[in-house]
Amino acid sequence: MRRRVHALEDRAFRLGAATAGGVLFVGAGLAADLARGHMILLGTVCGAGPDPHCGWCFGAAGLALAGLAAVAVAILPERAAAAAPSA
Repeated sequence: MRRRVHALEDRAFRLGAATAGGVLFVGAGLAADLARGHMILLGTVCGAGPDPHCGWCFGAAGLALAGLAAVAVAILPERAAAAAPSA
């Protein structure tokens, strides 16, 4: 039998996921700012020519994707467990 989620519990979970998503977006912005400074220091775009991408570029992209996933978890409705077998 599937456990019913209480409305307050669901709201708290979604608020936490949205907050985590916001924090991840802020981290992505900071990493993008540091990547931009690194590109200014190099005088070229990371990944162009002989210079590889720096860790800040990958960090900004990864944090932005993680923030998007957290916000999606907070916004999307709970999926029905139709495919899951009941015990």
